[in-house]
Amino acid sequence: MAPLGVGALLGLVLACGCGGAAASAVPEDAPDDRAPAAEARVASVVAVAPALPTPALARVVADAPAVRKSWGHADADPSNDLEPGPPPPLADCEKRLAAAGVTFKTARVGTSRHVDGVPRCGAGQVVRFKRGPGKISYSSSPLLTCQMALALADFERVVQDEAVAHLGSRVVKIEHLGTFNCRKMALYDLVSEHSYANGVDLRRFILADGRVVDVLKHFRPTGEEAADPRTLFLRRLGNRLFDEDVFSNVVTPYFDSAHRNHIHVDMARYRVDGTRPQ
Repeated sequence: MAPLGVGALLGLVLACGCGGAAASAVPEDAPDDRAPAAEARVASVVAVAPALPTPALARVVADAPAVRKSWGHADADPSNDLEPGPPPPLADCEKRLAAAGVTFKTARVGTSRHVDGVPRCGAGQVVRFKRGPGKISYSSSPLLTCQMALALADFERVVQDEAVAHLGSRVVKIEHLGTFNCRKMALYDLVSEHSYANGVDLRRFILADGRVVDVLKHFRPTGEEAADPRTLFLRRLGNRLFDEDVFSNVVTPYFDSAHRNHIHVDMARYRVDGTRPQ
């Protein structure tokens, strides 16, 4: 079948009634204090997988648990889901990064390959992320949009919370598979957020005590409870990064085969929860 764009996919999902079925599953007596972010996810159906069966075309989180907090980085506006392109520049980017405890260098990648006036590659405001508040080193300094760099600062706080809670040791290094790369998604006919330096793929977490948590070896995308604390750490980390609005999209090995060895996080305008069994 021919690849479909985001607009056609959304139309297909809405026409099949997937969004309505998921939304109707919310109990009428649901607590009034349900997180606004969860409600926004129910209202905004995001289609990302034209090659998958209809039930997997969209991920609608109607039964997400109440969120303890929101870091406020994720794009919760459903009206802009179909707008492609890099995020707009932030006027106070450098000031906000410094306040967040980020050591960085300004960088430049430029934009190119405009289609209908929208760049398909590059971003107007990027930085080289050197060090964050979690004191974590990276296999190479991530090249990121300012918005993504700000989110990565809070990501480090969540990582350390979960590492200490489940593994009894802090994370000192993260091995990633890259950030800026002008390309489409591996399995879908959509522009990757990597094209805008707006995402990063997380592969391994190295702890202060020398242990290594590897997504390929330790995530174990099954419906069974996690027996290994490394598995629990990875799963819980993914849940929190999405539920607490650290990133717009969080995709783990639960989602598809392309993510079997890493956790993808990005700051797209649409939202996808790939942190739970399909």
